Amino acid sequence: MDSRKESLRQPLARGRGQRVNDVLVITKPDVKDVCPAQSENRRIGLAAFAGTFGTSIAIHGFTVLQGVIVARLLGPLGRGEYATVILWPSVFAAIGILGTNIALARAAAKIHRPDPVFRTAIVLAGATSIISATLCYCCIPYLLPDAEAHLLRLARLFVPFIILNHLGLNLQAVDQGAGNFKRFNLTRMLLYPVYVAFLVAMWVYDVRQVAWAAVGLLVANAAVVVVRLILALKDMSLRGPLYSPAQTLRESVRFGLVGAAQPLYLHADKAILLWLLGAENLGLYVVALSASAAIGSITSSAGMVSFTMAAQAGPGQGFERIARTFRISALLWLIFGGILAVAMGLLLPLIYGREFAAAVNPARLLIVGSAFGGLANLLDQALRGQGRAFVGFEGRIVGLAAMVAAGIVLSSWFGLPGMCLAYAVGQGICLAFFLWRLLAHYGRRIDAIGSLIVGWNDVRYIVSRGRTPFVRVAAR
Repeated sequence: MDSRKESLRQPLARGRGQRVNDVLVITKPDVKDVCPAQSENRRIGLAAFAGTFGTSIAIHGFTVLQGVIVARLLGPLGRGEYATVILWPSVFAAIGILGTNIALARAAAKIHRPDPVFRTAIVLAGATSIISATLCYCCIPYLLPDAEAHLLRLARLFVPFIILNHLGLNLQAVDQGAGNFKRFNLTRMLLYPVYVAFLVAMWVYDVRQVAWAAVGLLVANAAVVVVRLILALKDMSLRGPLYSPAQTLRESVRFGLVGAAQPLYLHADKAILLWLLGAENLGLYVVALSASAAIGSITSSAGMVSFTMAAQAGPGQGFERIARTFRISALLWLIFGGILAVAMGLLLPLIYGREFAAAVNPARLLIVGSAFGGLANLLDQALRGQGRAFVGFEGRIVGLAAMVAAGIVLSSWFGLPGMCLAYAVGQGICLAFFLWRLLAHYGRRIDAIGSLIVGWNDVRYIVSRGRTPFVRVAAR
């Protein structure tokens, strides 16, 4: 009790009130609402894994469906133009958030009530999004110098996406860090059915313009923000104490560096293709990439929950759970990725249309890269949860350099398949880097890599359980 009283004896911040354990108190608070829980972490159990995994499966289903509708509505050229329009606003959104969403998630994981963190999330989203949107609007003509005039106009009209994206990501990060996976999964899921509904309306009314497809994406992102704010107002007031914005920004700097590398890493392949091969090849590539990642929920859901587990665990703790989740995820990718590769020749033209038949073999090549990328993201999320943000930055830079170098050479030699090979090379090198740094962080020698290699026990486990195995094993 003495230590608790001592922690409350903090100096007044000029014109702000009292600072309590990094919570900036604007009004007189209830101490139990703003002080971190005393040795009491929220338990992440089976329900969180199962709910997140199920939501990820649904999201991937909607992602495939929306990709199919957009492809059939716009065709290869229109699909490439759509990717061009959303490319740079997406990059600026990811870089400009400055890692504040990660810092907010870590703060929410350690505080008893997340209300102050939620308010800070709104404040920081407003600041980062306005700066990023302004820079993006001014830079688009220089980033798309060879684009037609109508694509430049559309890219600028899509810039408000940055504001909506920052608000949505920050609010979802608070839910993730606080362990409120029910609300977290609801809000991250909402975007997709709203957008699909908009696309279906376009199909019904035979609207086939790129502009309307981009407008629909803006509407879907706005729906996420509005619903999350409505849910928040049921439990709290937007007026009240803030979690220190300055403290959040200080912690977010390291994650912001990772954020600067991540969108470049994710979109460099598309930029190279647009530059070397044009919008139509970009349209084929985007469809192939979407088809190859159709089973990405295997690793994406595991990574999201692993972040929270790692954030709540002590430094250097929890390696066994991460290793087991990694092995099972890798095995599932091997099984379902092989099935998808065999079936791709039938499924892709059937689902996306015969105009995209040329994307079948590129999609098969991209399955390998998608598997490497998903597993690398799982390890990245675990290391982020442990506070090792610079590892993610280093890994993305290494992978990006490999992908760009290989992409320029291979795409000039082999065209679209060459870029697909370069994607796999970059993702594979990134995964190898994360494996090395994971072992170093947890104090394991190089021979401990065997604990991350799939074995017969993992195969028997999948056979014996039959459904959502990695969820069950990670929840133990």
